[in-house]
Amino acid sequence: MRKIDTLQINNFKFFDEQGPIEIGGKHLLLYGENGSGKSSIYWALYTLFEATLKKDTEEIAKYFKHHTAHPQSLVNIHADRIPLPHHPKYNEHFNSFIKVKTKSPSPTEYQLSLLNTNIQNDSVAKEINQASDFISYKVLYKFQDFWNGEKMDLADIFIGHILSYISFPGKDLLRNGVVKTFTNASDMYEEIKKGPGMTTNSKGKKIQVYKYSEENKKFIAFAKHFNNELKNLIDFININAPAILKKLGHNIDFELRFEELKYKKADVNFHFTPFKIHFIITAYAGNPITINRPQSFLNEARITAIAIAIRLTVLRKRINAQAGDILKFIVFDDVMISLDMNNRDKLIDFLLDPSNKFIYDYQILFLTHDRSLFFYLKDKIKNSGNNDEWVYKEMYVNSLSTFERPSINNHPNKIEKAEYYLQKNDYPACGIYLRVLCEEILDRIYPDTSRYEIKKNEEGIYETRLQRLNDKINHLKIFCTEEGLDFNDFKDLKTYKSVILNSLAHNDIESPIYRVELIKILDVLKKLELIKRDVQLAKPNSTFLISFTKKDGKPYIIGITIKDHLMILEKKNEFKRLSSFCKANITYINDDGVETKKINIEKESIKQIVMEKCKELDIDMINIEENMVDRKKMLVKDLLAQ
Repeated sequence: MRKIDTLQINNFKFFDEQGPIEIGGKHLLLYGENGSGKSSIYWALYTLFEATLKKDTEEIAKYFKHHTAHPQSLVNIHADRIPLPHHPKYNEHFNSFIKVKTKSPSPTEYQLSLLNTNIQNDSVAKEINQASDFISYKVLYKFQDFWNGEKMDLADIFIGHILSYISFPGKDLLRNGVVKTFTNASDMYEEIKKGPGMTTNSKGKKIQVYKYSEENKKFIAFAKHFNNELKNLIDFININAPAILKKLGHNIDFELRFEELKYKKADVNFHFTPFKIHFIITAYAGNPITINRPQSFLNEARITAIAIAIRLTVLRKRINAQAGDILKFIVFDDVMISLDMNNRDKLIDFLLDPSNKFIYDYQILFLTHDRSLFFYLKDKIKNSGNNDEWVYKEMYVNSLSTFERPSINNHPNKIEKAEYYLQKNDYPACGIYLRVLCEEILDRIYPDTSRYEIKKNEEGIYETRLQRLNDKINHLKIFCTEEGLDFNDFKDLKTYKSVILNSLAHNDIESPIYRVELIKILDVLKKLELIKRDVQLAKPNSTFLISFTKKDGKPYIIGITIKDHLMILEKKNEFKRLSSFCKANITYINDDGVETKKINIEKESIKQIVMEKCKELDIDMINIEENMVDRKKMLVKDLLAQ
């Protein structure tokens, strides 16, 4: 699948003269402080690809004219005027443009400006616009913008935000003696609103086309075709959207009830009645119920979740299977404003879950003004095991220039920051970044027992507290021993830990020795950062069976229940195996058909259980991953390979 490599926004909305934003074909998580131009990214992509729906070039040009020339101008107010003395149509422009370049091996550029509107007739760009989506808080809010006493009719939402991106099977219509074929749902709807057409009777009076005319016959078939196809779309939503809603954590069943558009052709006049799409709750928390005004019953978070479920379902329907390997993306702009942390958690889990395929089928561009949410989402992405597929950026207002302008940077990489200050001979600053990085890495790879301690407070009450960094560093050798890692690769961290534990307390912060110590710490942390222990294989209370073969060749099986998260320990291109830190209880034994049930023998780790059993059975140590299966009889070895 093609993905966006770079996005350049030049003299458009808040952006002035700017270089390309490097995305590198990855998913994007971007934090933008209020007023930094974050939403300009949303509107730039939207304007670029929405141009494929415009019938008239002037409907595009208006965005790139000066605000004194058109009230809908989106040109940056600080852009310089560039005269066009010989242009046949325009006398000036402002170097205002939007450009997207897709990732190689065969990069493609899509560009839009006053002087370049070629994308309007680009068939591939049209497919991209149809296969992608722009979801913002404002769009989702329309699902709840209903008066308390009215039924929720979603027809206007479909007309304004969905039909333009839906293709129906083509259908002919006769207009002024010319047969035209329509496929776009919005175009079809607009044609039906016009009626079958007009003619002139024998008295020279303008009337509706005759009942048995070819125009009217085709119109009747055309309107019926539209109603049938829209009903099919509604049926598709009714079947699939509630399932997505349940994955988002809401046990709510709903139905969209479709009322066909109607019309009446008189001799002179044409009367048109729009279609309706009533939103009805049919079950709540597993209990059948009929709620005709859901906005009075559901809170904002639940309605937002329903809106997201419908949008994502429609997006699946929008993809043209014949379009091939085109760019497909979803831009989320502050969609979580109306969601509490629990609902935010479920939405991001849904998007990151490989089984839902959104991270595989689309390039995700996630924009937020909430800094705490940015870090929360970043942690969720890391824990999903897909961190390498994402790029993180921060966006601020640069107030130091002549006028305010956006400043976009990669989210701080602490190793790069430490190296920067090391090169600048600012050793205390380098030491501070290395300290923060060291704590982050150890917190990421350590089990909870190595990160926290239980101590009495001054009132004699036991409290759980974070371990001090000094204690965490001292624990590294034990961690390496348990996980089968070579501590020699990391021993310098313990030797020179004072350098980062108190960067300003060094005898001579400008001495070459201090620099050498920082370099050694930096080298250790680079190696340590390659160790990953952030992907969960199984949740606490999951059960497994471990098989042994006794000396006489007879089977011996034990059942265990894990008490911690069962994590994967990994070093890229070197190994991927079970982490040794996972408490477990022996709950079942089958010794060659003789079963022992209802036991609960607590052990510090699965590794300890297997070592003790092998010793008890007087056999060689077995490979745990090749002899341990989950409830579905899947070998752990195969689970690790997924």
